[in-house]
Amino acid sequence: MTIDAMHWVWTHSQAKGNARLVLLAVADKAPGPDAKARMGTTEFRARLNASRSVVQNAVDKALETGELVEAEPAIGSRPATYQLPFAVGYARPAPGARGPESGPVAEQQGPGIEAPNSEQGPGIRAGSENARGPESGPGGPGIEAPRGPESGPLNQTTPTRSESKQAGEPAPPVLGPEIPINCRPLVDTITAAGILVRWNLSTSEWFTVEALIKRTGVAALAAYAQKQASTRDVSYARYFLPGWRDLPPLPEPGTARPSLRAVPTTGWQPYTNPTDISAYSNGF
Repeated sequence: MTIDAMHWVWTHSQAKGNARLVLLAVADKAPGPDAKARMGTTEFRARLNASRSVVQNAVDKALETGELVEAEPAIGSRPATYQLPFAVGYARPAPGARGPESGPVAEQQGPGIEAPNSEQGPGIRAGSENARGPESGPGGPGIEAPRGPESGPLNQTTPTRSESKQAGEPAPPVLGPEIPINCRPLVDTITAAGILVRWNLSTSEWFTVEALIKRTGVAALAAYAQKQASTRDVSYARYFLPGWRDLPPLPEPGTARPSLRAVPTTGWQPYTNPTDISAYSNGF
């Protein structure tokens, strides 16, 4: 499957640059027809010969194309499992045929009659012994039905569209990530505020976002995202996750907001000391 998956990347992938190298790295390690491979950042760095930041950006770009998905998130020291969804079950086309083994088919002149101008030389007869067509052709029994070269329209080696689909032709590209319904209010609120970020989160990250919505609320999460986006250029929603985790939870239901009491002023008078006042008076 490794060679088939790599063939799909070479011939069908639309990814470019380092993102294409990420797809090739996964395809090179994918052992089975499911086109899955467990790989971590360290292994990606070794295969791409690049820094951690370059590798992470390349993986993100590959995930954005939809040609790479995170089948299983990383847990502890176990790296994530990546999959090439369009290469699942893909089989590279078989090599084309080389044509007839004995050269062009001899000119037919009837059963048992040698073709004097045949390129195959004398002694080769165009009768039923050497015929490759049906036993009964248009000219009667023993006459071979004419057929074109093996590379012609009747024996083309290029797979048709239906054969190409059966061989694993990729489906149309996915139009953006699928956002869970429980996370839709947060995504819509942030988008309505003019913050356009990529929501290509993994399954485990979507679970985290859903838990944060229940704990902190859509309004607080959206306000934090708006504040962060006002001071810097944010391209990925993943950037907000660490700050969202540090926000306080919503108050418990029924909790009353305490009011601030004013300091009483009734009966208050400035401090006066007659002795001190007289001392100052006598001195000046």
